[in-house]
Amino acid sequence: MVGYLMRKFLFKKLSNAITDIELTKNGFIINEPFGAKPKNIKWNQIKSIRFSSYDKVLIVKTAENEIALNDDQIGWYEFIQNIPKSFRQFDFKKADLIIDSLKSCEVCGIIAVRSNICKVCDSKPWNLNSEKSKVEYLKQKQLEHFEYEMKNKIEIKEFSEPEHGFKADSNWKLYI
Repeated sequence: MVGYLMRKFLFKKLSNAITDIELTKNGFIINEPFGAKPKNIKWNQIKSIRFSSYDKVLIVKTAENEIALNDDQIGWYEFIQNIPKSFRQFDFKKADLIIDSLKSCEVCGIIAVRSNICKVCDSKPWNLNSEKSKVEYLKQKQLEHFEYEMKNKIEIKEFSEPEHGFKADSNWKLYI
């Protein structure tokens, strides 16, 4: 019981960030961390899908309960782009506006910057108030972002690839 409470409250932010939403042919699966059983939800089980009053949470209502899906969960952006058109009450225009408002991340090369933070690599964009030049800043952030690949001698591609519903920026530049 204590373990569950700790996961639920103390590690709430961490668990949101590593929870992923995986699309399936007939619906989606919510994979939560810490050994939780995946939730397999079929489209025909869903009564409604809507954005919360601020558009960073999606409320999925089934006959049994409501599920809140946060925009920091892996696969959220892909999910909002693949909700079936049969959910006529869903705000597809808002989903399109969210995707169209994303900016390119100069650190990882994915078009995933929202509210001044990259949803893929968690980096903040360089700005004029930074203590470093833009190239120095990006070089440092790319070294941090690609640390695993460098440590394990995995080739770092000089181009980015789309992932989790995000597009890649074809003009991205690797500085390391």
